[in-house]
Amino acid sequence: MSRIAAFMAMLLLGLLVQGHAMAFSKTLYLFSEVNGIVLLDGKPVQGVEVTQEYDWHWKDEKGSKVAVTDAEGRFHFPVITGKSLTAGLPHQPVIEQKLRLSYQGKDYKGWLHGKDNYDENGELKGQPLNLVCDLNDEPVGHPEIRSFGICVPQK
Repeated sequence: MSRIAAFMAMLLLGLLVQGHAMAFSKTLYLFSEVNGIVLLDGKPVQGVEVTQEYDWHWKDEKGSKVAVTDAEGRFHFPVITGKSLTAGLPHQPVIEQKLRLSYQGKDYKGWLHGKDNYDENGELKGQPLNLVCDLNDEPVGHPEIRSFGICVPQK
């Protein structure tokens, strides 16, 4: 290898290590912690299967988890985080988030959201994901929070 090529390789390696060490160690929040309650006719519903799915386009990474509502209609999903050596490169984060609900043989679109940042609680501009999902509601768009479905932030 010529001296110039060796120098360029060392320079590139140094820039990559220096420039991405912080990005690599930084936690990337793909789906913030979710706490929710499912209602029907204003009452909590036990036994609703809630499926959480995400698709992180930067790394072509997908995942899903399932929770079942308790006697108070509550469900919970812990935070989903990721790390990437290359996530520090300029790009637009795109993380598809979904919550699907299933109860007595019927499926419901709970939460469809395109997260465009890696911030904790970045879905709702810093507010935690505390959701209310009413099975009587029709899924609709919520442009103020850029989501679609029957689940909305608790007030």
